Amino acid sequence: MKRMSEETAPLAGGATQNWVTLAAMIIVGALALVSLYMGFQAYGNEEIEIAFMYMIIGTSGFIAIGYAFFRPKPTSMDPLKPKKFDVITTLECPQCNLKRVRAFQRGDYIYKNDEPCTRCEGKMIITSIHTRKEEKK
Repeated sequence: MKRMSEETAPLAGGATQNWVTLAAMIIVGALALVSLYMGFQAYGNEEIEIAFMYMIIGTSGFIAIGYAFFRPKPTSMDPLKPKKFDVITTLECPQCNLKRVRAFQRGDYIYKNDEPCTRCEGKMIITSIHTRKEEKK
């Protein structure tokens, strides 16, 4: 089990970073500072186009660092992961009208004669297959 002090440290926003990511952000920050410095020097030499390019690169570096530090914490509900649904099967006995609900099993389909009725020993028929509604919190 990893200890937080050795390899990861929580940053703003609750995100954890390892030392490689932190080193990459330091390098990007240093390059952004150098780029801004060169941009201001080029502006002093009246090379406006080159100065503009250096300043765009420098500010982009600082924007990337800010995003890496302050990005939102990942949520457990990833939109790319499929949701898990509780699928249930409803069985009805046509003779005694007994209804029973059970978990879905592979091979279930509507109007299938499934299992014997517990009340009258007749065959129960699958009448519906659906998911349970989630309760709103």
